[in-house]
Amino acid sequence: MDLESVIKGSPWTFNNHLLILRHLGEREDPLKVPLILVTFWVQIHEVPPGFFTESLARQIRGFLRNFLEFDESNLG
Repeated sequence: MDLESVIKGSPWTFNNHLLILRHLGEREDPLKVPLILVTFWVQIHEVPPGFFTESLARQIRGFLRNFLEFDESNLG
């Protein structure tokens, strides 16, 4: 239960560095696990009212390498 909450509660940091955790399979070699990707939310602050549109969200998306989705309910 604790392991699952730690994995689901990520991303974590240690000394201001991103800490990537992964549950290893039974026979998985830890030296061969590529710890190169983590999913996290990006929140944009102080956008003037009326300017946060789907178009702006798509422009911001262009700066992120692997963009998954944006919350359309918060536009405007």
